[in-house]
Amino acid sequence: SLPSLPFTVPAMLVPMLKRLCTIPILAYHRVGEPKGDHVPTISPDRFERHLQFLARHRYQVWDLVALAEQVQQGTLLPHKSAAITFDDGYEETYTVAAPLLRRFGFRATVFVTPTEVGLPGFMTWDQLREVSRDGIAVGSHTLTHLYLPLARPEQVEQELAESKRILETQLGQPVHLLSYPIGGFTPQVQAIARRHGYRAACTTNRGFTRSGCDLFSLRRIKMTDRDRHPVMLAAKLSGYYDLFRRIESPS
Repeated sequence: SLPSLPFTVPAMLVPMLKRLCTIPILAYHRVGEPKGDHVPTISPDRFERHLQFLARHRYQVWDLVALAEQVQQGTLLPHKSAAITFDDGYEETYTVAAPLLRRFGFRATVFVTPTEVGLPGFMTWDQLREVSRDGIAVGSHTLTHLYLPLARPEQVEQELAESKRILETQLGQPVHLLSYPIGGFTPQVQAIARRHGYRAACTTNRGFTRSGCDLFSLRRIKMTDRDRHPVMLAAKLSGYYDLFRRIESPS
């Protein structure tokens, strides 16, 4: 079935609309009070309302690895499907977001940079271990948050391989997911990610096609404190949001 639309869809257009529909992957950074810095921040109350919207409308919130597997297999997923991600591993992901996710029974993924773990404002290794046992998968956000399209091939190798190695050593479990800093990637970066055992990678509003089926350029939807109106949330979660935003160059 298709997501609810405010008009009747002719039968001949249904197959096309199904192809254009993509599973929304929501992208958050910090959930907490604004600190006057550049970090996109959403208030705890607003974040809770987003989770309430998902629960009220009975969305299935997927583990991102499981979602990637289903996409790879070409499985037709329920149209009310979504995934939740966080970039950078801010301390508030542990103190604010994780308890709310736990209360709603939702899974999520947090992408962290190992060299930032334990710094002021970021989660510690103990906190990452705790959330990783409690329904939040941990993925790599590279070793030093380097913008990969401008890096030399040997730098990309180190950023992806070493970050994965450190995370797996510290957490005691495999790391399958990658988030490109600032969303930037190239075909060469994608190939290196595949070679080092990543199974999927997230970008921002970038990508080669609108199909949403390239597991190494999974586009996400930026969520902010401005997403207050239920109509906006419904649009971002409809599966057709990509049709109304400009897709940027991946590099």
